[in-house]
Amino acid sequence: MDHRRVLVVEDEGFTSGLVCAALRGGGFEVRAAASAAEAKREVADFDPDAAVIDVGLGVGPSGVDLAHVLHHQSPGIALLLLTKLPDLRAAGYTEADLPDTCGLIRKEAVTDADLLVKAVEDALADQVQRMKGQVDQASPLASLTPTQFAVLRLVAQGYTTPRIAEMRGTTISAVEKVLGSIYDALKLDKEDGISRRVEAMRIFIEHAGLPPRD
Repeated sequence: MDHRRVLVVEDEGFTSGLVCAALRGGGFEVRAAASAAEAKREVADFDPDAAVIDVGLGVGPSGVDLAHVLHHQSPGIALLLLTKLPDLRAAGYTEADLPDTCGLIRKEAVTDADLLVKAVEDALADQVQRMKGQVDQASPLASLTPTQFAVLRLVAQGYTTPRIAEMRGTTISAVEKVLGSIYDALKLDKEDGISRRVEAMRIFIEHAGLPPRD
């Protein structure tokens, strides 16, 4: 009986090895690629039934970009994205940015072979699974607007206020106004004797993970 084929697209060698080993143990035939360009070549040669793709692939197209390309060019491939971040927004995406048929799980699942294999099986069965509680309503970040979240993400990436204004095509005063609203939403009092900017950054990293720098 032919084994179902899975392409693993992951630029971190250790993680790629874990994912490949888990899937081989689950009865899949597996190949690995370290970039979107390599993945597209493997798709043509390997003809996978499913692809497990890291959201962040280093320099070049992201895993989300690749997922959209495969969704349109090879719609028969079941798609499953991996992310190390507890909140996908920290990577600059929301679930609305993913192809409708694309599953999404945390990278920590690679330590549980049964969970990873089940996620691939679900994707192959067109039972799309997304991370439960992608936006934790108990998180202090849950109340932030998309604009507030985007600005705080840039702060957590280490950018200065003038640079954030330049990146967002707005004024410094407009960014400062958003920052003030973020501090209010996070209930950060400037009389507490701490840097509100640093504390807001700390809260972001604690609850959303350290975002990759754009």
